[in-house]
Amino acid sequence: MSIAKQYEVLEELMNKNKDDEINEVFRKILEDTFKLVNEKIENEKTLDVNNPEEAAAIRAMFEYMLELWDEQAIEEAKAVGYDMVYLVDDKKLKEMFSMFVIGMLAGLGLDEFFEKYVKTDKVYKDMFFTEFDDKIDDLVVRYKDKFKEEFSS
Repeated sequence: MSIAKQYEVLEELMNKNKDDEINEVFRKILEDTFKLVNEKIENEKTLDVNNPEEAAAIRAMFEYMLELWDEQAIEEAKAVGYDMVYLVDDKKLKEMFSMFVIGMLAGLGLDEFFEKYVKTDKVYKDMFFTEFDDKIDDLVVRYKDKFKEEFSS
């Protein structure tokens, strides 16, 4: 089953509050996403948000990054964010992943970052938070060198 179709199943399960099944479907989504991402890396290709299957994979990696961040697995979450900056073929998504990594570099918790900097009322491609409060500019100035250093290593 495609990643996009698995997300349809996941959303149905979420509406029915079936936690065990939700976790199992999300695990399978991630497994299939990792295969696709590895294939893209091996073939030196990018992920295209206009391709429904690849958009679903980008969504899975975004959600995975957020989950890692929320669980305090910051290094792993940053690694996912840096990989996605490299792998997505969309300027808004590259910027989005960059801003989330900068939030981690600033030592913010996920909830605090969302509250202070993310405009959650605006969603890009029906699933991504790519709009940020202007206050994020201060974080970018403060952490851009560290971001560049880690991104290039």
